[in-house]
Amino acid sequence: MGHGLDAAVDMNAYRAALREFASTDLAPHRVLRQMDALSASDEARRPATCLLVRVDPARGTAVYASAGHLPPAVFIGDGAGELLDVPVGPPLGTGVGGYEALARPISSEQTLLLYTDGLVERRGEDIDTSLARLTALHMSGDARLVDVVDAVCDGLDAQHAEDDVAVVAARLRPRHPHNTHHSGTS
Repeated sequence: MGHGLDAAVDMNAYRAALREFASTDLAPHRVLRQMDALSASDEARRPATCLLVRVDPARGTAVYASAGHLPPAVFIGDGAGELLDVPVGPPLGTGVGGYEALARPISSEQTLLLYTDGLVERRGEDIDTSLARLTALHMSGDARLVDVVDAVCDGLDAQHAEDDVAVVAARLRPRHPHNTHHSGTS
């Protein structure tokens, strides 16, 4: 939260701690609890929002946890978008805790979209209107991820955003069964 050099320094500290905690086997909501406790112990650090997703491609599941962040969007194969109803806990650094996880199936036909508030927040516009504009975008399931990000940024006029914009699009790689047929001569 915030702008300028101090906010950038805090963000780097959050990023370093998040990498360490996320590299463990802790569930995303437990990672956020650890991050919140660590951040709350540093009175100089400003609060920050975070959306954490752990994807298990082998099981086809994604587990989400949110610390005050906007919900992720998922676009399915035909291009329809929906916001995931991830339980929202307080921003990191408050020391309040209360983070919960949401587990959902995920497949290679879905495109997961994570974004910062700069993408959707507009002065004088209700956030629900901006989020509806995001989910109204249609993303083909076979579009390249770079094209998805470009289409989202163009569709929400990110170039004229009042705040920084970050967008991440992700998709599982399709699983191809191993070819068990062997040809040869005897």
